[in-house]
This record gives sequence, C-alpha cells and structure tokens, in this order.
Amino acid sequence: MSDASIDWAALYQKHRKAMFGAAREVLRGSGRVDLAEDAVQNAMVSLMQSPPTEAPRSWEALLVATAKRRALDMATSAYMSRRAPLSEDVPETDHVVVEDEVLERLETLAVARAVLARRDDRTRTVFREVVVFDRPRAEVAAELGVTPPRISQIVTEVLAEIRAAVEKGG
Repeated sequence: MSDASIDWAALYQKHRKAMFGAAREVLRGSGRVDLAEDAVQNAMVSLMQSPPTEAPRSWEALLVATAKRRALDMATSAYMSRRAPLSEDVPETDHVVVEDEVLERLETLAVARAVLARRDDRTRTVFREVVVFDRPRAEVAAELGVTPPRISQIVTEVLAEIRAAVEKGG
C-alpha cells in the first residue's frame, strides 16, 4: 500500500533521468537497453507498494539503486531466457560466443571512453545526454544554446571517431 505523504510523481519527475541512465547502463551489457523504461517503472511500483519506513537520506540514491536492481533482475532473466540449456544437442562452445560478444562490447566501450576523454566538456555532455540518456536533440540544443543540427553534427562526429578507432583496433 502506498504512503500518501510521499509525492511519488514529483520524485519520479525529479529523478527519472538518473534512474533511466542507471537502468540503461546495467542493461547495456545484456543488449537489452530497450527494457530500461520497464526497469524504472518496476522500481517505482515496487517502492510505491513497499515504501521506506523512514525517509531516506537521499531519495535519488534509493530510486537509482532500486532501478539498478530491477534492471539487473531483467538483464539476468533476459540473458537466461536467451541461453539454451546445455545438452548433447547444443554445442558446449555457446558460452565462448557469449564471452566473445561481451569482450567485444567491453573493448568498444573502452575505445569510446578513450575517444570521449580527448574531447572537450561540451562534446562529452552532448554525447552523454543524446546517446546515453537518449534525450531529444532539440532539448539538449536549447540547454546549450546551439542548434539541433549542431547537436547532430557533434554526435555524428564522435560516433564516427569511435567507429574508426574500433576498426583501427583502439
């Protein structure tokens, strides 16, 4: 039962971006970032059904941690449901394919971080807001005082640099 003294809508509005970003980061490893919104929704429903008995020190920390846990639950169940049980019909090398995919994603992530580290703060902000948090280009442009096409150019330049660095091998 939800506690009527807690303004859940206001908490959601205030912390949804952080919750979504955390859930998306957890789900990225499983290739299921499409479930990030579901993880945030599940986190909110869970907290509304069982609110904390005392006000937490930080609502943001509680909401983000709950969203991460829900995302982790989803990532684990998505991963497990995609894997076939090992049997005589399924080659035992399937786990090698999964490990290779994970390693490839980790290498790409490391390359992307290195590319972004060489860029200025504004470029990193644009990339984080548009690509990681999936915010509308027009919204980010308005906040930074540039045009939406400039935001698109920045994102395209960074993605091209990351692709080139990945193809080059780092």
